[in-house]
Amino acid sequence: MDPISDDNTLAQQLGRAFSLFGILVAAGWFVVAFTYGASAFWLTPAAQRGRDAVEAEKMAHAAMLDEENGARAYLLSHDMSFLEPYFKGVTELARANQAVIANAGTGSELAASVISTRLAEERWHERWLKAAVDPRPGAVAPSMLEGKALFDAYRKEELGLADALARRSEILTGRDASMTITRVVLVLAIYVVILFLAVRQYRALRASIVTPVAALLAYIGCVRDGRLDKMVDPDGPRELRQLGEGLNEMVAALAGARGSAESRDEAIREHSIRLRQILDASREFSESLNLSYVVGSVRESTAAVGGYERVIVWLMDDLQKRLVNAEEGAPVASANEPSEKGLALAARAAKSGRITFEGPAGQVRFSDSNRGPVRAIAIPLIVGARVVGALEARHGEPKVATIEVIEVLEMLAIHAATAIESARLHEVIEDRSHTDSLTRLFNRRRLEEDLDAECKRCARYLRPLAFVMLDVDHFKAFNDAHGHPRADVVLQEVAEVISGCVRTTDTAYRYGGEEFCILLRETTAEDGMHLAERIRQRIELRFASGATPGVTASFGVSEFSVATPLPRELVEAADAAMYESKHAGRNRVMLSSRPPFLAAPALSLAAPALSS
Repeated sequence: MDPISDDNTLAQQLGRAFSLFGILVAAGWFVVAFTYGASAFWLTPAAQRGRDAVEAEKMAHAAMLDEENGARAYLLSHDMSFLEPYFKGVTELARANQAVIANAGTGSELAASVISTRLAEERWHERWLKAAVDPRPGAVAPSMLEGKALFDAYRKEELGLADALARRSEILTGRDASMTITRVVLVLAIYVVILFLAVRQYRALRASIVTPVAALLAYIGCVRDGRLDKMVDPDGPRELRQLGEGLNEMVAALAGARGSAESRDEAIREHSIRLRQILDASREFSESLNLSYVVGSVRESTAAVGGYERVIVWLMDDLQKRLVNAEEGAPVASANEPSEKGLALAARAAKSGRITFEGPAGQVRFSDSNRGPVRAIAIPLIVGARVVGALEARHGEPKVATIEVIEVLEMLAIHAATAIESARLHEVIEDRSHTDSLTRLFNRRRLEEDLDAECKRCARYLRPLAFVMLDVDHFKAFNDAHGHPRADVVLQEVAEVISGCVRTTDTAYRYGGEEFCILLRETTAEDGMHLAERIRQRIELRFASGATPGVTASFGVSEFSVATPLPRELVEAADAAMYESKHAGRNRVMLSSRPPFLAAPALSLAAPALSS
């Protein structure tokens, strides 16, 4: 194969290489297909027929032996049962002879041997076997010696036929094996030729393509390292030469643009530093779901990035539709409420959804196209299409607000709005997870957490703790008589009574259904009894008249003690006392009978129960 010329294009060189290998592969496939076809459709079937002929001849001889044995046994004993092998042999002999004729082929030698053998069989059958198996009375039995002579003559012819068939089978099997070996040799030869040509083609392509490409890559490496004073003079296919020329032109352009690029690098570095500051700030106030922490992080990050003396985070109060200082809780004038100095800066930004500027004289404007100095900037905090607050940044002295500064504040506001809204939603969800939706009291989950903490505190510092449990009397009957909506109203009113009676240090819970409980911190059992009695009287008075008269409640009071050192046991003690009050007639307060752990006035169960 001639070396690849540099005048050829890369496509032409690769096309010739692939065409050559395609022709070789097609030739190899044709040779393999031809040899496989010869074996599958000619040699292998012929070899199989030769083996089948040998097996058929063996079966024919076995059938002849069965006939002879059956006939001899019948002649000696005249027992008809000995003719069974004879009849079986007749059938098997006919089938075997047909198989021999079908598979022996048409060779003259084999045909003559088959005919001689079949004639010997016929002579033995006609001259001896028929007379030997003649069952008629008075039939003359043939001579055993004559039968043996005829069978020996058959046997001689049969041995010749078997030998001829065996030789023919070996010849055909050998041809099939030779074809297989030939096929392997041809495939191996084609493989060697393809390998040789592939190596030669690889060397040619390496010389004309790989070496020039390596030179181009080395040149590109120099360009990458900043050495723009070199030029490349590639050889090889036309495409590579064109690529080298293009690289030379590109390097010349890069060298000319290096000066202007260096001036832009400084601006890019400053922008990167600013983006890093924004990223760090966003990561700082996005790492927590605590609203106070997030607001503080937003203020500190904004002040650090922009160098502002004061940063205020305003949050939108959804109920009153006004902005509230997230740190101080003081509201700013609503966008719809005029003030002496006009609308507040943050309120204007929240209402318009646009960045708002405050000039040196206090004037407010939405545009900063004149690039004049500003005293403060307010950016709305927007999540989706909803304004959730405003970010206000103030300077001590008016400064010019550049595009870069405004972009930084906008990016910070985007991240801050998402973080603040996430923290607010988390607080709402956290509050709802601990609040009963019907009564707005804390739920059982909050009770378990508070009770566990208070019991541990009391055990450590030996402080008093009382627990009250109450149940609305005959609530199921009331529910059946008045319906669920009215029953829900009763539960809400009972919760209002409880909330109005407890102290700020106490906590009321809805335990479940019509059951409520109160955790009384720093309270003895006696004081808990007085509070429970006051609540009982308020409930009785609340429902003394009106649409639902006669609603009362039964109370049980327990105290942290040796008998109730665990939250579960404290609840069980109050629950047991509550059921004692129900058994005693309902609408009364009962104290648990378990002894208190702390010193407290003893209240005897024998004393009259408090009631209205």
